[in-house]
Amino acid sequence: MFNSQPQFTIKAVNHKAFDNSCLIDAFNISSGNIAACLEHCLENCRCQSFQICENTKCQLCSSHKKENSSLLHDKDGCIYATYEMRHLTETFQRLDEQCLAGISCPMKYNCCQQSGLCPENKTCKPINSQEQPWKRFTCECPEGYHGNNCDEPITSCGGYLDGPRKSGMHKVMDSEKSVYEVYCHFESDVAWTLVQSYSFANGSYRSKFKQFRKSLAKSHPVSENALTWSGYRLSKRRMESIKNNSTFLQFTCDYEKYRSINKSDYVQIQLRNIKTRSGDENVDVLELNQYTTYVTIGNGRGKIGKYDLSGCRIERLHQQTNFSVPLHVDIYRVRPTCKFYDQSCSSSGLTSQYFGSYSNSDCVKKVHRCVNSQNSTTQLWFGDTKTSRDSVETSEDESHVRTVETSGDESHVHTVN
Repeated sequence: MFNSQPQFTIKAVNHKAFDNSCLIDAFNISSGNIAACLEHCLENCRCQSFQICENTKCQLCSSHKKENSSLLHDKDGCIYATYEMRHLTETFQRLDEQCLAGISCPMKYNCCQQSGLCPENKTCKPINSQEQPWKRFTCECPEGYHGNNCDEPITSCGGYLDGPRKSGMHKVMDSEKSVYEVYCHFESDVAWTLVQSYSFANGSYRSKFKQFRKSLAKSHPVSENALTWSGYRLSKRRMESIKNNSTFLQFTCDYEKYRSINKSDYVQIQLRNIKTRSGDENVDVLELNQYTTYVTIGNGRGKIGKYDLSGCRIERLHQQTNFSVPLHVDIYRVRPTCKFYDQSCSSSGLTSQYFGSYSNSDCVKKVHRCVNSQNSTTQLWFGDTKTSRDSVETSEDESHVRTVETSGDESHVHTVN
């Protein structure tokens, strides 16, 4: 056992009670003994808040008002209470050390020692969260799966949008149920999955890496199980699996130098806007052979050098299967609403190539960061948008003043050791 037990701060509100739908257990306690009710709550790992009604009825709730305020309503004779553990990080560090040493852990604090908390196909993991201190465990899915029943395969970085998001390597599953790692970049509403990255030197005609001069229609994987920014490409099968769960295509330059999209050159295109040259039907970007029709760039969806591409029109996406023409962006004519205008290239009558093919690189490198040096890199990503969800707004209706007892409808705040 620890020499000192963790301290808990109770925040209670008079004349409030939760809905019976979250009731998970009930006990009789001595009159108004809020510490005793907390103790019952701590012994039930599903308990996130509790209440005392009629002074002696301790009732446990599986929800918390900050996550589900609709469950809380007015009720005379009841006190609704939540708790927070002080020194949470230090407490759980000691718990972890004790458990690793093979010593019996206090079950009421280390919930994952209990059985039956999670469904059979989920794994119990203790939570050490300053933001949600009332949660003591979570049920995690096996690698490569998500969803309420852990039966939905994660096929792209978009599968991680509903959880904690940190850019880096994450596990996904391909169409053959094989789990592998990809690099994910997370923005507020989009998760980007990296499918290709190569340096200007490795993408040149003289490079030994001929794969980066090839169309995406053929499978030419390079270091797909070990990310190397100067030379990396997923197999077509893996690209298809990611693309089929995506809504955007994106090119970036030198991402690995900044770990940020908007600090270098980039362009984002909706997949549904990629159409055949006639503009009559959509085209699968992986199967593209020749040119697409023009694509207009939306607001805030790209820049080259100092120029914002908002309002600009890409003349075409271009790749050819039978020749060494990788997927890239052609810019030739520029709309009046577009601020970008590379006079040094466009005035020559050439089609300027960006983000993937650089036949006139001496011209383009004056403005384009993908070709600033031999070590400059170009990335290709597929992006998946986050489904918008209504956020639950909760008001702070309890006092944060530390006190032992108050009168009337004010909050009761107790510190329990």
